[in-house]
This record gives sequence, structure tokens and C-alpha cells, in this order.
Amino acid sequence: MKNILLVIAFIGFSISTYAQKVESTTFLGSVTAAEISQLAGLPVPYAVDLYKVRYFTPDAVGEEHVASGLVCIPQNENLAFPLFCYQHGTVGGREDVPSRLAGGYELPLVFSALGFVVCAADFVGLGDSPGVHPYVHASTEATAGVDLLLAAREMSQDDSFPPFALNDQLFISGYSQGGHASMAAHRLIQEEYSNQFDVTGAAHMSGPYSISEKMVEFTLGDQEYGTVSYLAWLTLGYLEAYPVLLADISIEDVFKAEYLDDILAFRDEDISLWELNDRLIQSLETNVGAILPREILKEDVLNALLSDPSYPLSEALADNDTYDWSPTSPTNLYYCIGDEQVIFENATLAEAVMTQNGSTTVNALRLDNTFPLDHGQCVSPAVTSALFFFGSLQEFTTSTNLLFEED
Repeated sequence: MKNILLVIAFIGFSISTYAQKVESTTFLGSVTAAEISQLAGLPVPYAVDLYKVRYFTPDAVGEEHVASGLVCIPQNENLAFPLFCYQHGTVGGREDVPSRLAGGYELPLVFSALGFVVCAADFVGLGDSPGVHPYVHASTEATAGVDLLLAAREMSQDDSFPPFALNDQLFISGYSQGGHASMAAHRLIQEEYSNQFDVTGAAHMSGPYSISEKMVEFTLGDQEYGTVSYLAWLTLGYLEAYPVLLADISIEDVFKAEYLDDILAFRDEDISLWELNDRLIQSLETNVGAILPREILKEDVLNALLSDPSYPLSEALADNDTYDWSPTSPTNLYYCIGDEQVIFENATLAEAVMTQNGSTTVNALRLDNTFPLDHGQCVSPAVTSALFFFGSLQEFTTSTNLLFEED
């Protein structure tokens, strides 16, 4: 990553536009095909231009505001490329996002070099978007992704940019939180944007699609779970995203007093998510001798989450389940059974429910058939599988630029 950062020439000029979605763009630089090939470990055909895009999208309570994201454009004026909605995984904080060339921006870069115009939203509450990030909040993950696709389409029609063309294809993918977010965006597009987009293929990877069931059971049980900070970020975000439903619940009502200072330091952006996780682990090992997220919750909250679906926080969790619908486009759900952060049953449950709902296009595919792979180890085979899957569906068409030149 450091090598790629060194070769990008940060030009830093801004192009203001006044279209429906785009507020402004900033050209960040270009990366050659050779540099991307070295990063990816495989040959790629296209150099890529990188743009930070500020665009309009709803915040967690539905009010329009400006968010940010990264748009990666292959350098070839003679071809029309598919759009690609890439949803990033869990990041450490506000600055650890694609538009800052962080937050796993390398994957959008590589996908773009293989012939996609890739849109990677920072998400609400991250990057330039103010406030607390509503972690694994399906609605804002979806709208942030879709509105950046619309912004990229506007860019393709704006003469202020070097010419690039889009065809009618759209691909969607993400890993971990990004898998949850890509599933949410996929559902939104099919249900509300089918007149504007036709999803060609989707690859949702190791995502927590069953927040209220599988993830509650997995993270709040008697087995150790090492990323305790996820629970803190989710709670902070949902308290902001559901001001009416959770009006009678405060952060002090949810967490035991001995863990509050560190959680509030993260909320105030004084520490990163990963530093918060280290502090919570240390406190749990000191206080209870084991890394059990349930132990940072007050007893009444824990009992309600485990047994009462009408408890307001339980209702908020259920509102963010993303598996109970019926995709009509080819959809692969990649998972590993050794995943210690997102239990694989999220994928198998999603496949079963979607099939029961009438879908004939969904496949849950295990990637660690030889030996179990953990959450980090599952990334490489998941991304590789998605690349081959999308490559089998990807099409290129001649751009209007070339047609006009030939005339």
C-alpha cells in the first residue's frame, strides 16, 4: 500500500459541479497498470484515475447532507465499462476510508484496473460526512452506495471530466461490514431503483446479514469473541439512527460504568475502533478473565437482547437484517466456516430464506473446504472467487466517443 501511495501524484484540484447528486470532485491522481499489477500480484489491463467525490445522500434520520466516497475510472475512452458498487468493511475511524486512499481502497483500485468504474462510498458518519457512523445500519449503507453510483453516472455525462463511458451492467460486492452493506444496496436497487439499474451480478462476502439472530447468538454467548468494539460502535450508531425508537435508552443505560469512558472516547473520535477494542479486551481480561462481550452490557439489557424481540434495541437490530428478500440476479454468498468474527450461518441462512422466498439465483459457497479459515484469511479466496464470478458476466461495449470519432 505504501508503494502505491508514493506513486500517486496528488494533484488536488477540485471540479465543482451542480448536478443532482454531485457536490464536488477532487482528482487524486492516476495509478499505472504496472503499479496495480505489482500491488495485486496479477496482470491488469488498465491504468486508473482516482476521484474523491462529495455527493448528496440521506443521513441516518433521512435528512439530505453531503457525504464522500472514491470513484475509480479505467483509462480507456474507447470502451464503455460496467459500474461496480464496492462497499468497504469495518474501518478504524473517520479517516480510514476509501476517499482518503485508506480503508481497503486497494480492492476498488484493482477491480477498476480489470475494467469496472468502481464506486466506493465512505458511508454516513465517515470521511466528510459529519456525526457518528451508524455501524451496520442497512438503510444508510444502501443509500450511500446507490447515490454514489448515481453521482458516477453524472460524472460520465459531465464534459469537465476526461471522457469515460458506462454500459448497462452493474456489479455489487463487499466483505464483512461491506458484505452487509452490499446486500443492503442490492436489495434497495432491486426494490426501488430497478428502473435505473439492472444488477448483473452480486458477490456478498462474509457479511452479518442476520444481525438480530445469528450475530446476537454468536457474539453474546458464552464463547469468547475478540472484537468487542463492534458492539460498542453498533450501539452508538443505532442510538443516533433511531431517535424515536430508542428515545428512552442512553449509552449509560446499556453499558456497565467501568467500560463507558473508553466507549465515549471512541465516540468523540479521541481513539480508533482498534484502540477501543484493545482497551475493552484488557478490561474484560482483568475484570472477568475472558473476552466476553456480554460482560460489558448491563444485565437487564443483555437479558432483553437474548430473549425479548419487542425490546427497542432488539427491534433496531431486526430492522437491519438484510437476508429476508428474493434476489433475481446471479448472487453468490461467500463464507468460511472458520470465521471467528462473522459466523458462517449468516450465509447459509440467507440462502435458505431467499430460496424459500422464490429466488433461484442465490448460492452460498464455502471457501475453506480443505481447512477452516478465519475472517482475515477468508478475504483472499473470497475476492478471488468474486473476480472470476464477475469476469464470467462482464461485458465491454464500444463507447459513444469512439462512435462519434468514426463518423
